[in-house]
Amino acid sequence: MINNKFVFVMPCFNAEDTITQSLLSVIGQSYGNWKIIIRDDMSSDKTRLIIDNIVKVFGLQEKIFVKTNKVKMWEVANILDMLKESEDNDIICRLDGDDWLTDLDGLVILNAKYNELNVDALWTSHRWSFTDQNISAMLPRNADPYTHPWVSSHLKTFRKSLINNVSDDNFRGSDGEYFKRIGDQAIYLPVLHNSKGNWHFEPRVMYHYTIKMEKETFQTEDAKFQKAEGEYLRKRGYLS
Repeated sequence: MINNKFVFVMPCFNAEDTITQSLLSVIGQSYGNWKIIIRDDMSSDKTRLIIDNIVKVFGLQEKIFVKTNKVKMWEVANILDMLKESEDNDIICRLDGDDWLTDLDGLVILNAKYNELNVDALWTSHRWSFTDQNISAMLPRNADPYTHPWVSSHLKTFRKSLINNVSDDNFRGSDGEYFKRIGDQAIYLPVLHNSKGNWHFEPRVMYHYTIKMEKETFQTEDAKFQKAEGEYLRKRGYLS
C-alpha cells in the first residue's frame, strides 16, 4: 500500500466564517500524509489571522503554508501558483476556503482507491449547503470532458503530473487573461483530457459545498460572467 501525499490547494477570500471548519476537516483526518497550500486573495476580514492562529495552536508550520496576495489574482492564477509548491507524485485536492471535507476518514478512502484502481484522477459526490443536491456523477471512459455535461465536481483530485505539460493558454480566456471564476473547469478539464479515461467517480459524499440555493443565486452578474467563461472554455476545447 502506497501512502500517497495529498496536497490541498485552497484559494480563499473573506472566509472568516468558514475557514476554521475547512482547515479542521483536513487537520482531523485519520490519514496524516497531507499538506495545505493557501492563497488568501486580499481578504479584508480576519481570514489570515484565523489561519495563522490555527497553524500556531496546532504546530502545523510544516504542514500548512499560507501567503496573502498583494494584488488580486482570482481563482485560476492562484491555483496555478499553488501547484508550483507541489511535487509530481503528489495527489492534488481542490478545497475552497468556504467548503470542507465531510468524512474524517476521507483520505484513507482516497488513498485506497488510488492504490486499488491506479487511476490518475478521482472525484466524489458532495452536498450543497446541507441539502441532497449533487451534480457529480460518472463520466464514461470514452467521453470528451469538454463536451460531456459537467459531472466532475467536488471533491476533485488528480495526480500533479497530469497538469505539468498543459499549455498555459488552456487557462486563459478570450482576452488573454487567466479565467477568473471557473477554476473548477479551467483546471480540471485539461486534467481529465490528459487522463484519457483513467479516472474514477467515487459516489460517497465527501465534500460540503457552501452555496445559497436560491433562484437569485444564478441570476447575479457574477453568475452570468461565470457562465459565459464556462461556455467559451468548453466551445474552444483543449489546446495542445
